[in-house]
Amino acid sequence: MFENLFPHENTSLRSLAELSSKVADASSLLSEMVGSNGVDSYDELFEAMVEHEAETQDLFIQTMTHVRSTFVSPVPREDLYSLANSLLAATERLTSAGHVLSLHSIDRFTSHATTLLDIIQRQAVLTTAILPRVEEVKSLDQYWMDMLRISRQATRTSEAYVAEILATYKSDRYLKTREFVVELKAAAQAMREVSTQIGRIIVQES
Repeated sequence: MFENLFPHENTSLRSLAELSSKVADASSLLSEMVGSNGVDSYDELFEAMVEHEAETQDLFIQTMTHVRSTFVSPVPREDLYSLANSLLAATERLTSAGHVLSLHSIDRFTSHATTLLDIIQRQAVLTTAILPRVEEVKSLDQYWMDMLRISRQATRTSEAYVAEILATYKSDRYLKTREFVVELKAAAQAMREVSTQIGRIIVQES
């Protein structure tokens, strides 16, 4: 049954996988900002993130155009839209995090920042691998467990990050850095929503 629901050569699922890959790329670009030697390179790096976000939005629109024009959809069209929208939201949140760094010239990050970015990239890599082969139901168990585990880690890391900057920074710098943490946490949450949606689709169609 799942082979009929999820054809191996399906443009919609491949496009979703490409959108997920865009999240990993956005995380890498933001990691460059965090790992740079000061704020002098922020403008150039953030411009690259904005261009990447625009490319991701174009891919989102192309994906939705294909979904609307396809006679047979591998899953309900509203589910494809929800998945694509969450993936786009993750990239947008990462770009917003870069904007916060650029606006406030935030530097000197703790290890929590790199940990969060590593988690988001891992979420995206796992999701990119699973989306083209959603029909392989048995392969999803490990994906769900991994996504749940690392999503919890993202939540706890963001909480520890906020606690650390609250104890260390003065009010102004704390508020600016906390805005950055909020965007990172939201990006991780958007990726968790993708895994939740994939699980719901499989349960519905099984």
